Amino acid sequence: MISSPCPSAPEGLLAKRARLRRIAARFDCSAATRYYIIGKIATDPAYAAVLHQFRDSRLPIVDIGCGLGLLAHYLREHGCAAPLHGYDFDAKKIRLAIGAAARGGLREVKFEVGDVADLPPQAANLVLLDVLHYLEAGPRRDLLELLAERARNGASVLIRGAVREPSWRYRFTVAQECWTRWSGWIPSPARIEFPTIAEIVSPFEAAGCHCEVRPLWGRTPFNSRLVVVKSRQAE
Repeated sequence: MISSPCPSAPEGLLAKRARLRRIAARFDCSAATRYYIIGKIATDPAYAAVLHQFRDSRLPIVDIGCGLGLLAHYLREHGCAAPLHGYDFDAKKIRLAIGAAARGGLREVKFEVGDVADLPPQAANLVLLDVLHYLEAGPRRDLLELLAERARNGASVLIRGAVREPSWRYRFTVAQECWTRWSGWIPSPARIEFPTIAEIVSPFEAAGCHCEVRPLWGRTPFNSRLVVVKSRQAE
């Protein structure tokens, strides 16, 4: 019996795998971290949400809590050329982000150690992915109020974060974040506080902005929501 050859993988899948390997190879890091990068980009729906929201905007993108800067690589690989400025308080991740961006030839991309207090004053689209639960209630409220002020003045704000509510997804998310803290991957306070949806949107609504909220967990088990904020004048 002669076995027929296995069918070729779809071209789209091959291209996707090549793109993921290409991005991961830019990072001067361990093999384990490269596998993390590949898995993160392959499974996290947040990057596609940012691309969909800001692909046609001419404004710069500010990535608050950018980590390794993976969003910049994803956007460039998918044809989004908007200038991007990433901030994170983890100096080691910023060093890796700067090196990978240089090796990848990413243009108009800048990474700095810093936080929301360092936001540039010019108009920009603001992105906050999985940051809020690492802040205590007071600093988190201050950050949201600052972003609300920016949104009222015309900026678009995109927030993805896990929220506190009675569900199995929330319990799983808490367990995963406890492991993240234990592993040291993301330095965090002793207590991780997840906000409710009401806590996130109320500062924006008080500023007269429009908030669109929808689930954004994709194929992951995490209790994530996407919040897209715009000034009502921009609608």
